[in-house]
Amino acid sequence: MPIEPRNAPIRGGTLPGQADAHAHAGVRDLHADWLKAAAIVGVVCIHAGTPVQDLFRFGVPVFIGLWAYYLEKALARRPKETHGAYLLQRLVELGVAYLAWTLLYIEKFYEGRLDTTPLHTVVGGWFGGYGWSGQYYFVILFQLTLLFPLLRRWIADAPTLPVIAAGVALNVAAGYWLFEHRLISAVGDRLFIYWIPYVAMGIALARGELARRPGLAIVGGLLLLAAPLESALFTEHSAYLSLTVTLASLLLLASAVSADRARMAVPAQPPGFVGRAVALVGRHTFAIYVANVGMLEVCKATGFTAFAESHAGDWGLIAVVAVALAGGLAIGWLLQALGLGVLVGKR
Repeated sequence: MPIEPRNAPIRGGTLPGQADAHAHAGVRDLHADWLKAAAIVGVVCIHAGTPVQDLFRFGVPVFIGLWAYYLEKALARRPKETHGAYLLQRLVELGVAYLAWTLLYIEKFYEGRLDTTPLHTVVGGWFGGYGWSGQYYFVILFQLTLLFPLLRRWIADAPTLPVIAAGVALNVAAGYWLFEHRLISAVGDRLFIYWIPYVAMGIALARGELARRPGLAIVGGLLLLAAPLESALFTEHSAYLSLTVTLASLLLLASAVSADRARMAVPAQPPGFVGRAVALVGRHTFAIYVANVGMLEVCKATGFTAFAESHAGDWGLIAVVAVALAGGLAIGWLLQALGLGVLVGKR
């Protein structure tokens, strides 16, 4: 889950509010597309309720880092005096998509309950990040977009790695201790401050301060394998603030994203059919992100979910995930054809 800068050479998708600015000289950064594809598959797996969900928690942190990467790139190639107008435009486009999908899902999930629901629940819950699966991502992006000029200046003035390390320490402290306080727990991980490590990583990668290290993907993957164990040992913390998920997400970003797209855009060998198919998913993650909740409901209503589970247990949900991915792609294509591309991050 992307809203692209105008005059981008190739169209593509990430997530809500993201500028897909990694097209360069007619080529795409396939490494980034593949990472985005893995992240959106993980998001849909979580929403579908597949086993060992903690393995997939890297999805949203990775999207936050990519969002910061693309936004930093977009601002860097624009005159400074236009930055405010550009960010405002991004906020408006993000708000349109957020409002449209939120109203759609509220009508579906909370029909007839408005008159009996307290106002604070409607505002803080239905519209505040808990209205539908994945809505909280919009809430985080609203905050980060407003604060981005401040954050990019702050990160520029401080050594990058210490900023990231401090953010990781804060996440761990919040996840294991601070969330015991009622007020902090009520706000949850929707507060922008918990996502600063990924913003710092994205900006550093965009500026070329950190080079792509493909081997880090292996370390990140091993850390993710330990995420279910950490979750089992510490059941009260936010899964997104756990040490394994936080470090793994940062390492995956560093393994796949490069500032020098012209030199790093294409793998040594041209990708085969599978590689191109994965990249296709990676280019349209916004549409899948916002539409997968509805597609999963369709699978339930038609009995497909029950059918899949009856034949393969929980692992049958992989087929449901595949249907949700395909449906998200189709909905994105349809809305663009109807001139409603803003609802799936396309101008």
